[in-house]
Amino acid sequence: MPKKSSETDPLLIKRYGNRRLYNTETGAYVNFDDLIALIRSGRDIRVIDSTTKEDLTKIILTQIILEEEKNNRNILPVPFLYQLIRYQEATIQDFFQNYLAATFDAYLRTKQEFDRKFRDWLNVGVPMAKMFEPAQSEEPEPPPRSRGRKKKSDSTESS
Repeated sequence: MPKKSSETDPLLIKRYGNRRLYNTETGAYVNFDDLIALIRSGRDIRVIDSTTKEDLTKIILTQIILEEEKNNRNILPVPFLYQLIRYQEATIQDFFQNYLAATFDAYLRTKQEFDRKFRDWLNVGVPMAKMFEPAQSEEPEPPPRSRGRKKKSDSTESS
């Protein structure tokens, strides 16, 4: 009996000899746009060659980035691409494995925290603005009349 996949398991994609990509979960062929949508929704993928079972995930993810570049998404700046080509392989590997991912994670956490604090600030601003709005009753109620007390007459003031 096949193991049922969960949302935390990478989605298995098989690449066939004709370079077609097959989603094993849905039983349908997919393209790069479909994979981009899955990844952006938070799903990880694992791509294997259908015959050799070789892991092709890194190659497919790189191809997706190149397709995005080709479609003028400008993910990678040109000076950065020159640096990738110019520097030694060990330096680049060290950079990607140790620094780039950690830096990007830190950026995402900071951005999420800023967005949360900004939303909180906006939420505080809404009640404050409502405090300064005029009351929305139909007609203001007249002040209550006092009963049993007589008003001082103007004649007492003129004496």
